[in-house]
Amino acid sequence: MKKLTFIALLIPLLASCGSVSPSQSDRDYTQTHPAPKAFDSKRTEYTCTTWTPPSPPDAESHLWYRAATLIHAEGWRKNTRQAQDMITLYEAAASKGHYQAINNLYLLYTNGQGASGTLYAPQPSRARKWLHYGLDKNWAMANYWLFDALYEGNAGYRYNPKLALAYLQKAVDLGVPLAQYELARIYDKRFKDYNTRELLLDCAARQGFSAAMEELSMVKEIRHGNLKESLLLMHSAVRHGGEGGGDAALNLEMVFAKNKELMKNFSDIHADPIREAAYKELKVALKGTGTKSGNPFYTFPRLDEVLPLPPAKTHWKGIYSAMSKEDAAFYQNPPDTAALAADILKRGIVKKEDVYWPPRKD
Repeated sequence: MKKLTFIALLIPLLASCGSVSPSQSDRDYTQTHPAPKAFDSKRTEYTCTTWTPPSPPDAESHLWYRAATLIHAEGWRKNTRQAQDMITLYEAAASKGHYQAINNLYLLYTNGQGASGTLYAPQPSRARKWLHYGLDKNWAMANYWLFDALYEGNAGYRYNPKLALAYLQKAVDLGVPLAQYELARIYDKRFKDYNTRELLLDCAARQGFSAAMEELSMVKEIRHGNLKESLLLMHSAVRHGGEGGGDAALNLEMVFAKNKELMKNFSDIHADPIREAAYKELKVALKGTGTKSGNPFYTFPRLDEVLPLPPAKTHWKGIYSAMSKEDAAFYQNPPDTAALAADILKRGIVKKEDVYWPPRKD
């Protein structure tokens, strides 16, 4: 099952912090807590419950998190020192209970990572520690992490797809958009239930989950022939960034091109060089090129102001004009990530030996 490395939920976050107990990586949550209601593959009714994730506990931890994402966005292009700095920054933020940092650490520790030709193997005990931290905090998203652990055999858990789907269903009922999106894909691929797939995609899209918006836009175009709704969903996906936003920007670049290429259903839309160039710039910003990494953590909340869909006039002045003023300032004048990581270690916020991630030897 494909998992999204970058999760841009992009909705207000609530505070939650606290220390992490070393014993959290040793126990089996499924043995100490009752199992949720069994997954029902014939269920076709879901309420679009919404979820508000925990917010950053303080400004400093959020700075560490954002600095880590600058390195994270580099993907395999980051060097080994940057890879260690990224983990140091994420772990420091996570030590204060920063939800987004913990989420990204869980994904990194279960999937491993690469940096300039160096591979890092998954770290099951570290993933398990943060998984249990989220479960102890009663975070709705932690039920998705547990689904992942059981469905993929991650974080030291044994493969148990039946129980995994029960936790995925629980996460859906609690309103986690990533869970809604993943379950939609299961209804699509496994059960061929396209109506329930569409329902769940709509639930996730309403919460600003760009991958769901981008996929739902194709459903609206191909299944229903609703091109207007498809355009709106693609545009909204770009606004919310993430992998789905990058794919939607690519599609919109073709929609407004003279040659529609793979978007021939939109042949009635006139070519618009300004919009074509703007969406290309957004695509490159999110997805990168063959020689430069993009940044899927970018979001563009002012997109409707500067690049509205036609017939409204555009006021495009580059990607920073579509960002919030705070984000534009941050990305145009990024912090020194190496200095931040060094300061964290100097202050003893995390210990180097606790966060060091040894490269694979094979």
